[in-house]
Amino acid sequence: MSAAARRRWGQHFLSAPDVARAIVDWANVAGARVLEIGPGRGALTEHLLARAAFVRAVEIDVSLAEALRDRYSAASDRLEVLVGDVLSFPSETLLDPDMLVVANLPYESATAILRKLLESPRPARSIVVMVQREVCQRLAARPGDRHYGLLALHTSIRADVETGRIVSPGCFLPPPRVDSQLIRLRPLSALRHDVGDEKSFSALAAAAFSQRRKMLRNTLLPYLASRVGKASAVELLAAADIDPTVRPETVSVEAFARLSSLLHARV
Repeated sequence: MSAAARRRWGQHFLSAPDVARAIVDWANVAGARVLEIGPGRGALTEHLLARAAFVRAVEIDVSLAEALRDRYSAASDRLEVLVGDVLSFPSETLLDPDMLVVANLPYESATAILRKLLESPRPARSIVVMVQREVCQRLAARPGDRHYGLLALHTSIRADVETGRIVSPGCFLPPPRVDSQLIRLRPLSALRHDVGDEKSFSALAAAAFSQRRKMLRNTLLPYLASRVGKASAVELLAAADIDPTVRPETVSVEAFARLSSLLHARV
């Protein structure tokens, strides 16, 4: 695979053994079945195989996948290497019941991969991944934070979130231009709050954050009015205890969920 292709996928290979060891320590994989996404040159794989009962590694680069199989041929009964884009695999092919996920995710597809994992009908027990620090901040943000938005909303309603260590660019080859950070997601058995309908929840949240610097009366209220009429839209916001003069980053996940549930009941 060319260097250009690797750049397209945002691949930066972890090259610091102490960091790789610390990641696996934090993931607590002893005796577990683990899904590793984007193993690359095997920096994490080595430590995972030393502790986990089984590792399923998904690698998009055919040459890297073959090298991984060769390097760990002695552990072939405990290592399964799947070749392809993780986003193209059905969730049931990737995740076994009670599986853990540990990965240094490619920058370009990290949020799409996390969303796939969190929305899987067979969620992982725990997801420990390395992402860009800014993405980590967006995943863990709370109402009032400047990073709070759709990513935090969709994550917090599906999982508990815990941030970990910050990792400098010098720990990767090639070095990225930004810091990376570890994050742990613990998927919930059900959505944290009743939203009535998940598609409706996603749509109204997207409307609210479509212009995040504008008040909700300019973004969310028109969306609601298009569904139920202006008078009913005003009533729904009041019933959900959402002030239409605030900006979306100040509204809690619970309030958005309450509004979604009320809207679903109305339509």
